[in-house]
Amino acid sequence: MMTTLAVALLCVAAFQASTANVWLTVLQASAGAILLRCRLPRPRLPDVLAVAIAAWAQLTVVWSSDVAQTRSVALAYTSAALLFVAVRHVATTPWHLLAVGGSYIVGCAIAAWRLIIEARAAGGSTGAMDMAVRFGIEGTNINFTAYSSVTAFVLALGLLKIRGQRRLVTIALTTALPVLASGIFLNRTKGALVALLLVVAYALLSELNPRVTWVAAVAVVPTLLVTVPLGLGQSALVWTDDVIGSAATGDVLSRIELWRYASSYWWDSLWVGGGAGTFELWNPLGIRAHNAVLAVAVDLGLVGLVGVAALFGAVLARRAARCPVGLRVAGLFLVGGFPLWLTGVWEFERGSWLALALLSMLPVHASVRQKVDDPGRRLTGPPGPVRARATAPPAGATALDWGAAITR
Repeated sequence: MMTTLAVALLCVAAFQASTANVWLTVLQASAGAILLRCRLPRPRLPDVLAVAIAAWAQLTVVWSSDVAQTRSVALAYTSAALLFVAVRHVATTPWHLLAVGGSYIVGCAIAAWRLIIEARAAGGSTGAMDMAVRFGIEGTNINFTAYSSVTAFVLALGLLKIRGQRRLVTIALTTALPVLASGIFLNRTKGALVALLLVVAYALLSELNPRVTWVAAVAVVPTLLVTVPLGLGQSALVWTDDVIGSAATGDVLSRIELWRYASSYWWDSLWVGGGAGTFELWNPLGIRAHNAVLAVAVDLGLVGLVGVAALFGAVLARRAARCPVGLRVAGLFLVGGFPLWLTGVWEFERGSWLALALLSMLPVHASVRQKVDDPGRRLTGPPGPVRARATAPPAGATALDWGAAITR
């Protein structure tokens, strides 16, 4: 009963994570879910890293030039980290994962459906195809809506990889994909549009050769995240921006100018950063760095940047090492997040950390071949692996244990 309540509370946190500026609500719901679980989380490396990042963000208050601003942004980091830990602690079966992930997808799909209705009211198909017109939700940052929809799109593709789920769940997740894609298109946010194209292309190519596409993603994405904001390859980024220039979403040239300020600001406090959220107070444009690497660096310094990179790297590498299906899901997350991390504000948003937590727990194991562990048993057939009989996981098993049982 308590576990059910904990999962329900976590579903509330996931649904709220699809809405902007609800850091405190997500934090409270995540903390409540952990408490209702009635046992302490088993700390593993990703959990330790997430807690350490949140603690470091809070510690930057000590040397921050604006304590109130730093406390606000540090709360965002803490909310995302606690949601990450809560998902990994509470969502321990495939059905829990579907409920929590589905709650986030539902929240994003509702927002996308509102955009579809708004576009129809504004002129039907003619208005929907006018790339100079953006559709958004009043009171919500339009880029946040687009980025959330991309994250939900990737998450839906990942949840579809869970084996043994009911057909109704598969239909619901599949139906959500075109709704989310339509919302992304109507938002006209360039980063989200590019992300959607990359995700679809990667999903198709990874079915042919998951390892090659994964190696390409791992080689290209981190490299560009670091080198582009520091000055390399920016001409290609400007060219890409010109190609999609009909969308009224601003241009990359303003991002490049902002990155110059952020790089200079970071070098002034290389190791520990200037304090969470302080960069937007002191740069001439008055906004955040709009690049995940620079944003974390100016907030938390090289110490925080290494911690965040280690967290995401540990989860993605572990998931990719499991099986070809896990390889594809990890690649989808990496490729889908790349345009958002490169040019947007998405480093501490709950949606990204929620998707990462669910990804780390998805039971996407391929069928496991096991040898018969009985030296006294003689095989009459030719030597080779023998499939083990499926058994139910013990009480308290994790989602990975359930996944292994489902796919045997």
